[in-house]
Amino acid sequence: MRGMREKVSLLLSLIAVAAVMALVVQLASPYFMPGYTGFAAWWLVDMVAYALALTALFTASGVFGRFLTFRPPSLDALRAAMLAASAGVVGGVLLVIAGLASLLGTELTTQLAIVALLFALIPALFSWLLSPLLINVMYGCKHDPGLQELVNRVAARAGMKPPKAMIASASEPNAFAYSSPLFGRYVAVTRGMLEMASREELEAVIGHELGHHKHKDNSVMLVFGLVPSFVYFLGRYLMFAGIYSSGYHDDRRGRGNGMIFLLAGIALIIVSVIIQLAVLALSRLREYYADAHGAKVTSPSAMISALSSLDAFYKRYRGAMARVDASKLKMLFIYALANPAFGLEELLATHPPIEKRIEFLRAISRSYSYL
Repeated sequence: MRGMREKVSLLLSLIAVAAVMALVVQLASPYFMPGYTGFAAWWLVDMVAYALALTALFTASGVFGRFLTFRPPSLDALRAAMLAASAGVVGGVLLVIAGLASLLGTELTTQLAIVALLFALIPALFSWLLSPLLINVMYGCKHDPGLQELVNRVAARAGMKPPKAMIASASEPNAFAYSSPLFGRYVAVTRGMLEMASREELEAVIGHELGHHKHKDNSVMLVFGLVPSFVYFLGRYLMFAGIYSSGYHDDRRGRGNGMIFLLAGIALIIVSVIIQLAVLALSRLREYYADAHGAKVTSPSAMISALSSLDAFYKRYRGAMARVDASKLKMLFIYALANPAFGLEELLATHPPIEKRIEFLRAISRSYSYL
């Protein structure tokens, strides 16, 4: 408990320092940029928005944490949880749009929504389209005919067209699936995985990654990942509009509208964090689904053995875990649980803990009609 208080105190202190620096920029900007104050105002809005997001994260984790981190007891429960999480994300953004339309009017809401969507969509779209090229360069991925034969065999069991098999140069054992309409579909296995895993474990890992392709997880998570960003940008723009209206209107009505915009923006920042937690929960559920696919095309014992071997390796070699966590693409990896951060480890992770994944596989091992 004491350690938690120290971390929170440090975090609040850093926010305070950042806020002071933003205030300095705000006060100094008229001298360096006469007649232009928008740049400094954006800094203030960003500082406030991030502080709100962190506050909402701590609050929401306590309220929703146990509902967003449960382990499905069966495959039917997993499917139900995925549908519920998806409905929660979609329902959340629809409620946001409906609420803004009633508060600001349909026309203004539409204009704000288009701008926010473009800011959320364009970077994500470019990243998705070019991701295979970037990943192949960053991780030194090269096509391997021998691995391709193994991928072909596992894909045949799954009843799907095999993706291109790549070997990544990383020494840590891992595997990941990636794709785009421009470059096609890939499954990559690191050299470390090839050296560590048995043939059965390697097939299970490949089956897991093929499950991501079969379930179209890259596309699904791209779409759902846009939602919290879209809501965040809506809130950010409304906060800026509120600050602008309050500062540049002398009449009471103008200041009143500015306060409405500001409060609406604050509310949307908080909602965006809650929706992000639901999106992360959906990502973890789809990892369970990919594990079930790996078990189906090999066996539950093979998938459990592969996860256990990975877990043992990363617990033994902490430096390897740190390198995976430092990766910009750790959400792609089969082993990608984040390090503890303020007690929110699982809630903020894209993957569930290995222990829960193994428990899930054991729970469904009595039935082989997985998918």
